[in-house]
Parts: sequence; C-alpha cells; structure tokens
Amino acid sequence: MKLTPFGETVRTLRMRYDVSMKSMAQALGISSSYLSGIEYGEKTLADKYADAAHAFFEGTASPEELQRLKHAAAQSKEVVSVSALEPDARRLVAAFARRLQAGGQPSKEMNDWLESKFPGSEDK
Repeated sequence: MKLTPFGETVRTLRMRYDVSMKSMAQALGISSSYLSGIEYGEKTLADKYADAAHAFFEGTASPEELQRLKHAAAQSKEVVSVSALEPDARRLVAAFARRLQAGGQPSKEMNDWLESKFPGSEDK
C-alpha cells in the first residue's frame, strides 16, 4: 500500500523530529490506527486533521516544511468542491466521477481535451 502525499510528508516530519505516531495521533485527538488510515488514504483527510497536523508541527518544522505539509494535504484530499460550478457543470463532474468509479475510462477525446487545458497533467 502506498502512502498519500500527506502521509509521506507527515512520516518524514515525524522521523525528522523524532515524533511517534502515537503521540501525534493523541495530539490530533485520534487513534494511531486512524492516523495510519489517513496516511494511506484509507480514511478521509478532513480539514480539521490537516489543520491539526500543521499546528502540531508549527514551531518545530521550518516554514518550507509546513508549506510542503499544507500542499501535501491539499493533494491528498478526495473531496473537490463543486458548489461554485453551474448546475450543468456539476452534472458533468458527477457523471464523469460515476463513470470512473464504475471502472470506465475517459474517452480519447476527453483525455485530449484535458491535456489541452492542463498540459503535463498526465505525468503527475
């Protein structure tokens, strides 16, 4: 099982600053197994846990490390807000997500369109 970007960053920081998973989990108000689940993407990374992790390392980690943690948390979240989208756009996003969850693949046209709008996104 592969760590999420958040999990990888948190583990790196914990090892660098000699912090156990148990002590960090306690500070976040969750169990060690729940923290592990977040790190592996088995549990949803809620904003309150991402913020708590940031606060946990504040004063210890460098500003660059804290920025990396914030970025990794954003990359690891499964939820994308569509509330600001028009209704037709929300329906398209939902249809696309349902297709992917059902094991379908985007068409070549869709991949080409995505690549034209977000060059290099397939490499990530």
